[in-house]
Amino acid sequence: MSARILVVDDEPDIRFLLKDILEDEGYLVDVAEHAKAANEIRRTIDPDLVLLDIWMPEVDGVTLLKQWKSSGRDHCPVVMMSGHGTVETAVEATRYGAIDFVEKPLSMAKLISTVKAALAGSSQDPRQGSRRRREEPVGNSLFVQNLKQRMQDLRGSNQAVFLSGPVGSGRRIWADYLSESAGDMDIFDTGQDIRELLPLKANLYIEDITDLGLEQQAELLAAIQLTNQDSKFRFIVSSRFDYDELKNNARVEPRLAEMWRAAIIIPPLDNHIEDIPQLLEYYVNWYSDHEQLPYRHFDVAAQNLLRNHPWAGDITQLKQFVKAILKNSDSENIELSEIEATLRAITAKAATEMNDKMQITIDLNLDLREAREAFEREYLSRHLALSGNNVSELARRVGQERTHLYRKLKSLGLQTKKQ
Repeated sequence: MSARILVVDDEPDIRFLLKDILEDEGYLVDVAEHAKAANEIRRTIDPDLVLLDIWMPEVDGVTLLKQWKSSGRDHCPVVMMSGHGTVETAVEATRYGAIDFVEKPLSMAKLISTVKAALAGSSQDPRQGSRRRREEPVGNSLFVQNLKQRMQDLRGSNQAVFLSGPVGSGRRIWADYLSESAGDMDIFDTGQDIRELLPLKANLYIEDITDLGLEQQAELLAAIQLTNQDSKFRFIVSSRFDYDELKNNARVEPRLAEMWRAAIIIPPLDNHIEDIPQLLEYYVNWYSDHEQLPYRHFDVAAQNLLRNHPWAGDITQLKQFVKAILKNSDSENIELSEIEATLRAITAKAATEMNDKMQITIDLNLDLREAREAFEREYLSRHLALSGNNVSELARRVGQERTHLYRKLKSLGLQTKKQ
């Protein structure tokens, strides 16, 4: 029987172009122009795949995706479609259950390849399919081997686990690895009520504790205590900040911050560069298998060059590099000049994203003063890090007088070195 695909996009030309192309490929296709129409269709049919646009009137695609996945019972694979400038949002949607994204203007070859990969990944039981696509921690370094052993030792319990590591270091990959014996792992949506998820039906991963408001954090504390009594599943709570940073953050519940004293530290890639050759091979195979990109070979000289490259975006940036290099050519051998050019492009992109963009989740239960304070804390914290903890440089970057900045930083619980 042909797979059934639901296309959700507010642009008629795109909807019916996709319908024609996918039907030519032998699929059954339904179309919807907005979230309401998509929900009505899904009440009567059960699609094998949804292609979901991000920007739509009234309810956007990411919000609709969250609604579908919030119950934990919707296992239909969803591929996001994103226009120029919304790719970051599409990538972010993978946190809420999207399995991939395609960028507009659409490449029909890429679209068909993505559709085939998504349907192949969902051909088994839904949870088995998600496990098949789960990334694994890779490497033989002492760091990786010790972390694997520690995770394995924890699998027999249901105690909450706390992770700390820089953005891009693979905290979610390690949370998946910890959850392996428990089956699938659910990803917490900050718009959900933690109490409604109890008792847990799978391990629950929270990407960053600072994304939760104080009320949600209090609910999490209570839920952790309850879960220790009533469930075989656990909470896995993560943060890009370490214990010292969290304990001085006024927007983090002190009792939760204390739990990071025993956090498992996920090291940055710079601390285990000896794993880079294995990581390269792993992600070449990953993208070849899951996105049908050509297999290409990194020789010893290439691996050595990449071992000594500063990966500012950590494992996430390494993955971006591998994907980009595989897309460059069908040639099996990768030339050093091609690597250098791709590294320059990836590094420039990562630097722009890190320096010029900041994503922050604001709890809508906060009043305006609290929300402004939350934004100021994240904004100044990021600029302080980019300024090398130098208040003079910080003042230049944000256009504020130093004395005012010292008072502001102190009121927000942000520490600086004395200048």
